[in-house]
Amino acid sequence: MIIVSRNCRGACGRPFPLRVRELIKRHAVEILILVESRVSGQKASKIIKRLGFTNWIRVEASGFSGGICLPWRNSEFDVDYVYSNPQLLHCLVTKRKTRESVLVTGVYGETNPSGRMALWDSLKMISGSINGPWLVMGDFNIYLSPEDKSRGATPSTQSMEALKDCIIDANLFDLDCVGDRFTWEREGVKERLDWAFCNQSWAAKFPQMKAWNLLKYGSDHNCRRAKKIKSQEQSFDKKSMRCT
Repeated sequence: MIIVSRNCRGACGRPFPLRVRELIKRHAVEILILVESRVSGQKASKIIKRLGFTNWIRVEASGFSGGICLPWRNSEFDVDYVYSNPQLLHCLVTKRKTRESVLVTGVYGETNPSGRMALWDSLKMISGSINGPWLVMGDFNIYLSPEDKSRGATPSTQSMEALKDCIIDANLFDLDCVGDRFTWEREGVKERLDWAFCNQSWAAKFPQMKAWNLLKYGSDHNCRRAKKIKSQEQSFDKKSMRCT
């Protein structure tokens, strides 16, 4: 299973379909999480079809902000809607060949710390109903520690603690990362805003899965890919692979 999340920074631009199709082809994407699409309705449906998907589940944008969409390869998986709100989309993903199911949650956290409180509450609520592997992935718009930020304003301790408390209460932990530590950059300021968290059941089912930081593909955020490490990749020095 190869899952990729991408912050669109708006999906209406003419280069968007070309860049995302390149991303899908290069990384053999099976499930795609698109956040901050800033588009809804029929216009959003046309854009997703241009990416080559015929099936998706979507949280509509609010005006020209937000929006989450999860398209998938119909031949490989069945995806069922479970729950959503403006900051997350929670789905059950079942592989057709084996009928094994996992839970996947796409996230787009509000930029306002007070607005993100609803996201933390939702994740903790969902965690109470989880009975199996669970992956939470997307743009959280906040980091866990001061080391996740380079230059710019002083990190907010209160905001970092809110995310930390949430993942502890929801029984989640950070999926091991491969590549650059930072996932967002603008005018010399770098931050790690995009995360992939999983529960113990996910880690046990996919022990070799890592979160890979990919190229930006036209966004100011790096795309993130959840994917198993292949045998030849395991031969690399582990230190060279970690996010640093």
